[in-house]
Amino acid sequence: MAEYDFSTLNSSDLEELVCDLLNLDQPDGSLIKYKTFKDGKDKGIDLLYSTEANIYDHVGQVKHYYRTGYDGLYKVLRDTEVNNVNTLKPSKYIVATSVDLNVANTEAIKNLFGEYVKSLSDIYGKKDLNRLIEGNEVILNSHYKLWLSDFSILKKLLSSDLEFRSSAFVEHELKRRLRIYVKTTLFEEARKALAKNRFIILTGEPGVGKTTLAEMLIYEYIAEGYNLSYILDDIKEAEKVLVPDDSKQIIYFDDFLGSNKVEINKAKGSETALRRILNRIPNMENKLVVFTTRSFLLNTAIEESEHLKRFNIKAKSSLFELKEYDEVLKKQLLVNHIEESELKEELKELLHDDEIQNFIVTHSSFRPRSIEFITSEDKVNHFNKAEFKEFIISSFDYPDEIWKHAYNEQITEDDRLLLNTLISFGEVSNIIELEVAFNSRVQYEVENNNKQREMFAFQKALKRLEGGFILLKNDVNVNFINPSLIDFLVEYLKNDKEEVLKIVNSVKYVSQLTERLFSLGSEASNKMPESLEKRLLTDYQSFISNSNSDFDLIQLALVIYKYIENIDREEVICEIIDSITEWEALHEDYSLNLHFKEFMLSVKDNENINSVLQERIEEIVSELFRGKNDINEAIDLLEELIKIFDVDFDKLDTTNITDHFDDLFSEHIANEVQWLLDWMTYEDEAQEKLNEIEKLVERINDLGLEYEADTEEFGFDWYEVAMANEFARQMAKDD
Repeated sequence: MAEYDFSTLNSSDLEELVCDLLNLDQPDGSLIKYKTFKDGKDKGIDLLYSTEANIYDHVGQVKHYYRTGYDGLYKVLRDTEVNNVNTLKPSKYIVATSVDLNVANTEAIKNLFGEYVKSLSDIYGKKDLNRLIEGNEVILNSHYKLWLSDFSILKKLLSSDLEFRSSAFVEHELKRRLRIYVKTTLFEEARKALAKNRFIILTGEPGVGKTTLAEMLIYEYIAEGYNLSYILDDIKEAEKVLVPDDSKQIIYFDDFLGSNKVEINKAKGSETALRRILNRIPNMENKLVVFTTRSFLLNTAIEESEHLKRFNIKAKSSLFELKEYDEVLKKQLLVNHIEESELKEELKELLHDDEIQNFIVTHSSFRPRSIEFITSEDKVNHFNKAEFKEFIISSFDYPDEIWKHAYNEQITEDDRLLLNTLISFGEVSNIIELEVAFNSRVQYEVENNNKQREMFAFQKALKRLEGGFILLKNDVNVNFINPSLIDFLVEYLKNDKEEVLKIVNSVKYVSQLTERLFSLGSEASNKMPESLEKRLLTDYQSFISNSNSDFDLIQLALVIYKYIENIDREEVICEIIDSITEWEALHEDYSLNLHFKEFMLSVKDNENINSVLQERIEEIVSELFRGKNDINEAIDLLEELIKIFDVDFDKLDTTNITDHFDDLFSEHIANEVQWLLDWMTYEDEAQEKLNEIEKLVERINDLGLEYEADTEEFGFDWYEVAMANEFARQMAKDD
């Protein structure tokens, strides 16, 4: 027999399931068909079969009570539903519950309702519902949350990479997510597209449910035996984890373009990897990719990338934009959260009020995240009813209040110091570095503002914030819980110059400088305080992370050059450059690649800095070149730098350069050939493409390199291709 415990269903889900099961269980020719109603005041009616003779002919009540069990079920039936039944006077009354009932329990429930419950068979407990499911397994197709409650499937989900989202990602949390989720039509559309095209990109504004929809889709595939590969930082990781075999694999990258415009430069450097994956995946059996991103970031990335425009992501059937929920779905989501919460009864009563519900679901600030916030018992259970109503209105009329209130009123000073330190790292920090930076900030407060130091302050703050503000992955990395908190902190701190100055003066790592405070990619809007200038010029080594020293040194040289005007900066920059042993970061990080090239061009007339660069110019140029993912950009870079610097390729092992040219030409030629196959309508177009490739090769060899591109992919009968495309074009025009 089936053994579902229904713990992944909310009350509405259970009502729909029971209704479907009872209808399927009717004998052939039966006129009885039960229906359900939208959430609200139901007069004690969850299921109804109505006739002309008796409006309330058959009435059913469906009770979940997975938390309180039989005792809670019996109490509400006795105290509330008996009166409802006596008022309705149905010909037949049915009780269904997810609670496991024994014979005594069933008899006790029948005795409550007397003649209205015709027999014990009209009372359905957990085992009875499972028997009905076993006889009608087609039900699983329309009740997808149900089969996710199977223990073996839950075990698969809990052992997947999704547990990274919190160290507290345990069974009850997973079940809670499933109960709260409201299925939309977009779910089915996205599921079909993913099955057909093998990839989807979910876009939308912050808080509309992109991540939740993605995870719900992924749950199903994990349950079907797919292995999850979660990409954290760089889309290039997806290429590395993609296994070219028949194994079932789903790759998931949440916010793959980052969560703010600062990260678009980084994403540009990964567009080649994105296009490669999207081109490869449709031809690979049992491989799936799910991306989420904010709409404006995807639009900006496409606008600024000729390659992504040509790929035409927006025309793909796998791109889905999450819009506003309609009011019915919004209300269902609200009801799910109320039901799932552990709010005081008086607060739940307020949330069930029609006026309050209408205010919430019609408000322009409605987001799933905002509902999560106002139904979080740790944030609101201290309110009385009047205070809670005021808080709800304020939270929606002034959305920033969601985080502002929690930040200012519900956490300690040390908690705020930890959050402000974490935001200086961008969005994520290694826990060891975060602790060092936090302690530096605390020491600053001790020395300058008479703060009292608390023992184990970092560990205590981390524990208090985890789950509500931050997430800890594998006890290694600390992340903000969601992008809306990052947005709030960035905007909030913009208006607190004094706090920003304190953060600046207590910085311990280069990444704190470049991620938020002194960006390499924007105009130098922040003036560096003299105290920090002095530290950088006299003790720059103290800012370097042991795990990534060369990368930090390169960034530090750029920060000092851009933000410090002191006459001593030139000597320090030369010393830093001279201490760098490996330059691989220039090809691994696209943003750093751009900024260092700009730096080289701007110091071309500085004799001292230029001299230090010249001593290692071959390696620098090679790594800058390897950081370019477009053939034209790569050649332009070499031509530009060779004009300014004395690059002797005879001193350099050009294997890496040749290999990179092979990769660039391979993709370039594949794209050109594909374009010809899809669009060419006259034979000479193929030769024109070949001529363009030959000109690129000539430019390379003019630089002193010896290179020959492999153009074997052009081996098609291009006349036949042109004729076929022209015929197809004419036929389409006629249609």
